[in-house]
Amino acid sequence: MIKSVSKIKIVLPVIIAIAVFVCRLQMLLQSSEPAGLDGYFYALQAKSFALNGRLENPDYKIGYYLCGIFAFLFRNPVLGCKIYASLISSLLVYSILIALKKLKVNYGFSLMGAALCAASFSVSSMCINFINNLTGITFFIFYVSSVFAFKEKKEKSVCNLLFPALLFILCFLSHLVSAAFAFVFTVLVVLGKLSLKKQVALVVFALIAGFLLFSRQLPRFKSVFSLGPVLPVFSPFMVKAIGYRICLELSLAVLSGWICFLATAAVFWKKRFFNCLIFMIPVLVFPFWNLNVLDMGYRMLLSAVPCIIVIMIFVLDKMIASPRKTLAGVLLSIVLACVGFTTKSVYDVNRDPPYAYYKKIVQNIELPDDSLLIAHLGLNHVYTYEKNLRDALNYVPDFPVPVEKLWRLAYGVNPIAIENQLYDETAETIEECLVKVDSSYVLIREDLWQKFIEREEDIYVENYRNWYNPHTVRPAFIRKKINGRK
Repeated sequence: MIKSVSKIKIVLPVIIAIAVFVCRLQMLLQSSEPAGLDGYFYALQAKSFALNGRLENPDYKIGYYLCGIFAFLFRNPVLGCKIYASLISSLLVYSILIALKKLKVNYGFSLMGAALCAASFSVSSMCINFINNLTGITFFIFYVSSVFAFKEKKEKSVCNLLFPALLFILCFLSHLVSAAFAFVFTVLVVLGKLSLKKQVALVVFALIAGFLLFSRQLPRFKSVFSLGPVLPVFSPFMVKAIGYRICLELSLAVLSGWICFLATAAVFWKKRFFNCLIFMIPVLVFPFWNLNVLDMGYRMLLSAVPCIIVIMIFVLDKMIASPRKTLAGVLLSIVLACVGFTTKSVYDVNRDPPYAYYKKIVQNIELPDDSLLIAHLGLNHVYTYEKNLRDALNYVPDFPVPVEKLWRLAYGVNPIAIENQLYDETAETIEECLVKVDSSYVLIREDLWQKFIEREEDIYVENYRNWYNPHTVRPAFIRKKINGRK
């Protein structure tokens, strides 16, 4: 009987993890194209790594390399990215179970925490648009588990630190959000072992180190903070952009985090006990993100949800002393796991860019392999993916490119209007350097486009300077080195 129960305890989490993998993969396979706004960027990064052993756009984020490995294994970058996203999503669910077990949480409640993650719409949405965030938060949860496992060891050695150290590095190699979480968590763990004076000194050191580590991202911080709306559900922009279900879930996660923080603080006060790790909660549910844009605040809250699940289940386990909570937890886990299959609806294929249309647009565009095409976001990634990994940029380049090598896909401009302003160009030049692709797009050499913009009436130029016609230089803080250029 005991052996049967033990086997069930091992099998149930595996079943949930497999179910999550199947559910996520079914969700992503609703479209034959890459999923999400950055779908083709992940795909072309994976394709480049699988074919050439390097990323098309050099980056440190390990998620791109893992997608590339799966692209190589399955001989299909699009499918490889989807399989990897589904796998890492299932591993995140399993990591929550491991973390709760290391925290000595009741088995039923630990299983319930994993099932709650499986049933989360916000977590499910991460494998659509934010594979690197998903990778990072999975490594972070495993890192937390490894730290608690290390603390339990009676004999501590350098060898025992190797696994936590590896996971810590992987957090930093995954995404800025997981790096920040791992950094703060590590500082708080070390603080708890020191005297008050040393704690103060370490806090000062951590602030300086944190500033140095994340200073490269400081330009982004100018617009990411705000005094309101505090909760996503109160942001009309957020509700419209990501849907009410995810907004409600994120808001409940924030509220749950603060309730856990206050409840834990009250217990500490009553028992005259203190643990620095309590300050991890305000970091996770920071209330002053700008939630009127889909930027850092949104990603931080998405990444915080799995962590909040761990904290919430841990607090509930300590508050509830019923002998039947194991059975209750297992039954609730089964219900939540079934509910998890409804998370497939979080992926609305119609909200993806029209990738099939973009593929038709780029099909007949033939430029030299060393050329650079300016095209709006989404279309530029499709072009690079479909056309032998040729460079495309959704910004005006601020590095020198030979005139004959720099081209543009202009949107919403009548070729006749362009020809009228290029009156001093020869018919041969017009024929070679101005090509109507379809009713919406025109392929034109960039120097001719700029000449057209300079000569056209201002009232029309303002209409052309839009998202579909890139006209700004790429911000320096997000620019990457490409083929030795910046």
